[in-house]
Amino acid sequence: MNAISTEHDTVVVKRTYAASPDRVFAAWSDPNALVRWYTPGDDSWTAQIVAHDFGVGGVKQITFGPRGEAQYQENGRYEDIVADRRLCYSMTISRAGQRITTSMVTVDLLSAGDGTEVIVTDQLVILDGGDTATDRENGWGETLDKLGLAL
Repeated sequence: MNAISTEHDTVVVKRTYAASPDRVFAAWSDPNALVRWYTPGDDSWTAQIVAHDFGVGGVKQITFGPRGEAQYQENGRYEDIVADRRLCYSMTISRAGQRITTSMVTVDLLSAGDGTEVIVTDQLVILDGGDTATDRENGWGETLDKLGLAL
């Protein structure tokens, strides 16, 4: 067992897409769209939406990870939603029954010409050495790259 510890960090990842804010927002709000892109990793990774009550106070639960390995569980709660502009949600990630991170995620959608700039800010608490800020930043980058392909 790892020593009991907490480490705090803030990860910010940005992408600009040739899609309108309402299209980008729909990719976050529609569970059928979300399951296609909302996971880091390569093609060996899968995702399953367990619950997606998209509204303030609603629950988001997703399992994801490499096929044949222990899956990650994301449990979240939507704290603020402004259509086509912003999402804020709490997020705790566990693996093999152990919480590894908890965080507050803000997704800003900003008009950028004919497209949309997406800024994800993840205010991260790493629990007991279960993750790193660099890994989280890389994971968000992979996930947002998949969003670009899905749009």
